[in-house]
Amino acid sequence: MVQLFELALFAAVLGYGILSHRPSLAFLGGGLLVGKATLNILAPEGGTVLRRSLAGYFLGAIYAAAGIFLVHFFT
Repeated sequence: MVQLFELALFAAVLGYGILSHRPSLAFLGGGLLVGKATLNILAPEGGTVLRRSLAGYFLGAIYAAAGIFLVHFFT
């Protein structure tokens, strides 16, 4: 249930960013969803939840930072 709540919250951030024409929020929501997806994809590989969370949300942070960088310099 906690993961479903997190997924709904992250999707709401993404949706709000898209509908309100705020691309930085959209990239933030997308980065959070990428992090959550990576965390769950790595589950069969093993490892602790902390290790998978760090890897997943680090990847999501790279996605969000790159997107916000592109928005900042190209709009």
